[in-house]
Amino acid sequence: MTGKTVGGPKILLVDDDKIVVEALTDLFKRILPAVSIVDSATSGVEALELFASNADQYALVLLDMSLEGMQGPEVCRRMRLMDCSTPILGMTSFSLNRYRVPLAAAGAQGLVGKGDETQLEQAVSRVLSGCFLPGFETPMAAYARLKCDARAESTLTNTQETIMNLCANEYLTDGEIAERLGISIATVRKHMQNIVKRLNCRTQRQAIITWLKHGNER
Repeated sequence: MTGKTVGGPKILLVDDDKIVVEALTDLFKRILPAVSIVDSATSGVEALELFASNADQYALVLLDMSLEGMQGPEVCRRMRLMDCSTPILGMTSFSLNRYRVPLAAAGAQGLVGKGDETQLEQAVSRVLSGCFLPGFETPMAAYARLKCDARAESTLTNTQETIMNLCANEYLTDGEIAERLGISIATVRKHMQNIVKRLNCRTQRQAIITWLKHGNER
């Protein structure tokens, strides 16, 4: 047995609402008593620090999508690039469709709603058993994809990379990106048109998916 399972599976819980952290901790004691939430983080930065030090101890990362600052899919992507075995299960209070595509691209093993205890229990049990939810990959497959395919990143200029990160990872609109960078909305849209061409895509949505899949990091 490894540190991940000695004394029962250990979970890293990431949610920026401390009340939710406490509620989920109590919930797991009731519905999955063999599972222990051994660490919790309320920000993406804190979660990454814990994961970098203790990934070999976690049987699962339970990761909220709508974190302050660094969003859940980006936290997931960075975790997956660190580790090829620990499963990551996303959770959200919003529609699953809002995060399914970017989270799958970021290397997670599933996504579940926070509001349904039964679905949460089933999803956690399934991922802990070594399975993954429909539309997602195994940790190893996701790790290999993110590590080996960084072609998209190298084709963009620094400004274009910044715009793609703001769009794909922080979900900013053209107007919000323009305000953040101090440029016009028309300039942002022109950059996006060039990005779509450079990534050999037909639409902005396809370009965002391609960018996420190819691991947008230096």
